[in-house]
Amino acid sequence: MSGQLRQRNTMPNRDSGGGGGGVDSTATSAMMLNYDESLLSAPNLLAVSPIHSSPVMKIHIPAIYSFLPATIQWILMRCCPKNWTPRWKRRYLIAVGEYIYRFKDENDVSPKGSPIPVIMADVRIVSNENVVDDDLPFALEILPVGYQAVFEISSIGKTQYFAVENREEASLWVNTLRQMRQDAISRSMGHTHGNPYPTKWKALDTSAKRLKDKKTRIKSKLEEMNRKEQEMQSLGGGGTVGANMGYYS
Repeated sequence: MSGQLRQRNTMPNRDSGGGGGGVDSTATSAMMLNYDESLLSAPNLLAVSPIHSSPVMKIHIPAIYSFLPATIQWILMRCCPKNWTPRWKRRYLIAVGEYIYRFKDENDVSPKGSPIPVIMADVRIVSNENVVDDDLPFALEILPVGYQAVFEISSIGKTQYFAVENREEASLWVNTLRQMRQDAISRSMGHTHGNPYPTKWKALDTSAKRLKDKKTRIKSKLEEMNRKEQEMQSLGGGGTVGANMGYYS
């Protein structure tokens, strides 16, 4: 197993204390009162004892590729420019509190994309048996050098695939995220089972939710702008004919 892999079997319940480079109680209070995206940097998340973290490879799939037949996908993978086909990119994955964060590396200052709430995430290992499913991209059959296993995280209609060094590491990620989800569900129902939830994690969860909501609003606005632009182009294409003939739905 990679030496960089971090696993915590117990949740810390102290908000301050010596050693470890953690965030003290004063900083925690500032987190709760003042939202700042810089709080969600990789070094800061690693300093508050994440439940799990490790380097991974994430596959990036062009939108059009997903709709192509398997035969065409196979041809593209071998004959076309790389920007037309799925590519594996190095990422650093951190699971802490109730969110999963993706970074370029462990020194990155901000997450890539929106934090993923574990309570809405389904995870599983992609095995040799199910990699040929119609719902899975053909590119998963070709793993980056040094990586032998893949797991997926599905949330809000979007599925992301991550390659790790071996199946043991993939199982560790899947089991950890499933336990995090169950714990989050239990807390939402008021069942803490005597395990205090770290205040540091609560503060980070708040920042993660605000960042996620912000990115969702931006995405919705862009989609609305694109829709209006398409409507204007459609109306403009009608020219005087549209004005004389009227509109039909």
